[in-house]
Amino acid sequence: MTDRLVPSRVPVWVIESAQPGGCGPAHALAGRLGTSFRRLTDVSFVEDDSASPGLVLTAGFSAGMAGLSLRKKLKVPVVHCCSSRSVALAASRVFDEVILSSWHVPERESSRVFSVLGPLSIVSPALYERAERLWRERLEHLPRPRIAVRLEAGWSDSVSDAMLAARQIELSMRLFGGSLLVTIGEGVPAAFANAFVDGLGSCIKLIWRHGEPDDNPGLGFTACSDAVILYGTRVSALVEAAASVLPLFLGHVPGHFGGYNSLARVLLKRGNVRIFDSDFSPWPREVLDEAGRAACFVWNRFEL
Repeated sequence: MTDRLVPSRVPVWVIESAQPGGCGPAHALAGRLGTSFRRLTDVSFVEDDSASPGLVLTAGFSAGMAGLSLRKKLKVPVVHCCSSRSVALAASRVFDEVILSSWHVPERESSRVFSVLGPLSIVSPALYERAERLWRERLEHLPRPRIAVRLEAGWSDSVSDAMLAARQIELSMRLFGGSLLVTIGEGVPAAFANAFVDGLGSCIKLIWRHGEPDDNPGLGFTACSDAVILYGTRVSALVEAAASVLPLFLGHVPGHFGGYNSLARVLLKRGNVRIFDSDFSPWPREVLDEAGRAACFVWNRFEL
């Protein structure tokens, strides 16, 4: 799904300014609508008599401007995604709807601003269900309870912190038994990662590090586990893990500044996550699926 236009009608068009990794909030939202969509990078090829979509999703300033030009040319509604409250309020005057990613509890900013908690993600409960079916046989030899551990960058560079965190997990595994499924993300210093792995001692474990030739197995590891422990301050990792139905524990207390810490504190207050203190016991928690909630709203609002 790229720029080349064909006569057949595609229900949703997606236009995004340059996004790290190529997938921004508009793409994430489009993927959750349950319909086909086309990604555009150049709208100059679109003619007045082109087969119009039912909706255009945009993210980024230049993409928003391109979307507004299509709105005028094709008479189609445009939904803009952003993460700034001031931008959202201004954009609500010209776009048909604005999806605002906030670090705080979502509130209805205006009649045309729909707020969500945290950035939109393509990861959903349904995606975890598919991952579980794909990985079930590959991991069935590992004893339960299985604990998925995600080690991400941004928490600490201290080797002693890595050792202490890992030893806390090791002590719990001695008590409860089972196995560990560990993913080490991009940007984690090698010395820190090595100390963490060494600290796990004799635990039964399967470890994947960023940079290895295989694809990241994080979704499959989580889907086939009984609980998740997250270390690091990567916001997308927190949002992805919170989309799982499993008990989700933070390996460290969040700070007071920055997007990750704001989001983590909100999730702690709401009971979506807990701080890990050696116990993997589940509790009634609500799955965080803000992209799904936004998609449901957009679908009903524009009768796709």
